[in-house]
Amino acid sequence: MSDLTSGPRETIHLFTVDLPEDALWDFVTEDPDSGDFPLRDALGVEALDEAAVEGAVAEDLEGIGLTGFLTEGIGVEDSAIAPDRARIDALSGSVVIVKGAGFDGAHVPLHPRAPLAHVGSWALTPAPITLEPLSAETAQGSVPPVTPTAPEVTAGRNRYSLWLVLGAAVLLVLGLILARTMGGGA
Repeated sequence: MSDLTSGPRETIHLFTVDLPEDALWDFVTEDPDSGDFPLRDALGVEALDEAAVEGAVAEDLEGIGLTGFLTEGIGVEDSAIAPDRARIDALSGSVVIVKGAGFDGAHVPLHPRAPLAHVGSWALTPAPITLEPLSAETAQGSVPPVTPTAPEVTAGRNRYSLWLVLGAAVLLVLGLILARTMGGGA
């Protein structure tokens, strides 16, 4: 029994995929016609947002490497991944990265099975929050105050509408009275 969960939205999971490269793309993509999604099934979950899934072939990441892709491309905290760097960089073949956001932060239990093998899970680097003033030239200056406009006078129209409604009501009542009188005399 695995204690692996999808974790918060900011969690990244790395799995090796024991499939040839040409089969990887069908594995990580939901079939729009049938709804089949082999990755979702291999994770043992009911729902997975395909937009939160990245497939890759480790050898295709030459120059940056898989750890570089995880830290610079995806946003995993460099210090969090440091203890696993050698093991990750030694991986070859197909891999899949699944973001916790794909489970909508629901902390869903994951039960990976073949062709998946869990390598590790890490947190994304939190985005820095800055409250610095904007420095672009287009952000400079001030916005002139908005002068309130006087509301449109509609008293005449409202009075006219009232008379129309009252006139229609009077005609309706007269029509009912007339119909009753004519129907009662026959």
